Amino acid sequence: MKTIVAIGIWLFFLPSWAFGQTISECRDRQQLTEMAIEVRDRIRSGESEESMLMWAGDIRAPGLQAAAYKAIEAYTFQHQPESISQLVFVMGYMCSKTYRP
Repeated sequence: MKTIVAIGIWLFFLPSWAFGQTISECRDRQQLTEMAIEVRDRIRSGESEESMLMWAGDIRAPGLQAAAYKAIEAYTFQHQPESISQLVFVMGYMCSKTYRP
């Protein structure tokens, strides 16, 4: 009986714990800012969009991967973002959106 209760509690709290962990990576503005700067610098130095997309595809966290794709899209678009903070805001939104149903 104790085992069933323990498993039930574990199954109840595990999704909320995992969801909280993944959302916290989306709130890490430092990490998102560093990612945006890296993308900007690599694009400006002449790295191809295909190479950048492969780099983003290797990111294991789905939210951060979505954020990287958004940064690549922003810097390969004709009208590039005026500031890093604007892009980081959008990247954070895309990251969080990935984890929400």
